[in-house]
Amino acid sequence: MTALNYKLGLLKIPVTDIDRSVKFYVEMLGFESTFQAPEYGWAQMKVGELDLALYVPGMGGGKREIGGNVDFHLVLDADAFDKLAPTLKEAGHLSEGMIHTGNDGSTFVDVLDPDKNIVKISRRRS
Repeated sequence: MTALNYKLGLLKIPVTDIDRSVKFYVEMLGFESTFQAPEYGWAQMKVGELDLALYVPGMGGGKREIGGNVDFHLVLDADAFDKLAPTLKEAGHLSEGMIHTGNDGSTFVDVLDPDKNIVKISRRRS
């Protein structure tokens, strides 16, 4: 069998309010809004090669419950992480209000979006 070369197509996060959530992901996390259709409960964004969709459950994008861990982790280069993490902390968008250090020496934040979805962002190790 020929080796398969999967690439990530789209990460999806359920939200209650498309406009409010787009504003958060653009202003706080640096995504670029590429498409919005609030009447269909859908918005798409991009940062680098990562595509992200926000959707209102039951409007065509899926039915996942809102809130809690979104079950994927993002990673940022050290410089970008070191600038973003304190900004998120100061703005009150970190779960437990803190920048975490794991037992393995990793550094990460659990970011709370307006719907209390938790997006984990880790600091890339050198």
